[in-house]
Order: sequence, then C-alpha cells, then structure tokens
Amino acid sequence: MEDRLIYKGRIFELVQKDVILNGKKEQRDLIIHNGGVALCVVKDNQLLLVSQSRTGAGCRTLEIPAGTLEPGEDPAECGRRELNEEAGLECGAMKLITAFWPTPGYDTEVIYVYDCQDPRPAAVRRPMDETEDIEIEWMDLDLAAKKIEDGSIRDGKTIIAVYYSLLQRQTA
Repeated sequence: MEDRLIYKGRIFELVQKDVILNGKKEQRDLIIHNGGVALCVVKDNQLLLVSQSRTGAGCRTLEIPAGTLEPGEDPAECGRRELNEEAGLECGAMKLITAFWPTPGYDTEVIYVYDCQDPRPAAVRRPMDETEDIEIEWMDLDLAAKKIEDGSIRDGKTIIAVYYSLLQRQTA
C-alpha cells in the first residue's frame, strides 16, 4: 500500500492513502495532524472562554483555550503553554478529561481535553502567537449550556468542557 503526499502545510499534511475495504482496494484522502490540547478552566462557576476568528467557521467563535501540539510534545506541557499564552494563567493540577478524534473519517487529529485546577495569574506571562486575535471571556456555566442549546457555541471541545463541568458541579 502506498501513501502519496498531496500537500504539506504548516499545520497538517494531506495524503492519498490506498486501503483495503471489504477485500477491495480503495483510495482515501487523509489529513495528518499532530493533534491538539484544549483546556477546561472553571473558577466560581465561570468557564474561561476565548473569542477568536475561525476561518473554517467563517466567524468569531467562543471556545475554551486550545492549541496545536508540536511534534513529540507532551500534551500536558502544551496545555500549560497555551493556558499561559492565551489567558495569562497557570494552574495547579491538570486532569485529563478525555482524548477524542474530532473527525476520524479523514483526519488523524486527537484533541486532549484537560481540567485545569486551581487557576491563577501566571508568574511569567508568555506572549500570544503573533497571528492570534483572542479576547478572553468568563461565562457562567449555565449560560454556556444555553448558548450550546441555541447554537451560539458549536465547538466540540467546548461542548465537552461545558457538559463535563456541569456534571462535576452536580456530583460535588
């Protein structure tokens, strides 16, 4: 079986891959991606969100802070870096909530979602990436759930974080 590189970009590669399905050779397009980390930060029933322009969505979105893994980077370390860069925060412990495939039909990306406990201002603030246009917003968890229901929040990792946090609040 052969993989053919079609495109190599800064964030992902696109390959055409030969596969055998039901005994028959087929061709599939596959995005090769290093994966990412997303951060669920809740303090006093408020969820940390970032607003940013997303080309794929064609608008500004509300999402939990997140970032792309560098090749070979530990997901928890990536999470700590992104939390600092995007929100100027650090945290005590980080607990892995889940790791999931957003689009397993054509993409290798895995997103690791962490619960960031004991958030506080970072001792040393890292600069944001120069291409980022991020605004921070703290939102009540119940309002965030309503925004999921009305379609204002449509990002998968953020939906996971909101419902996880609501479940944690119920069991506390």
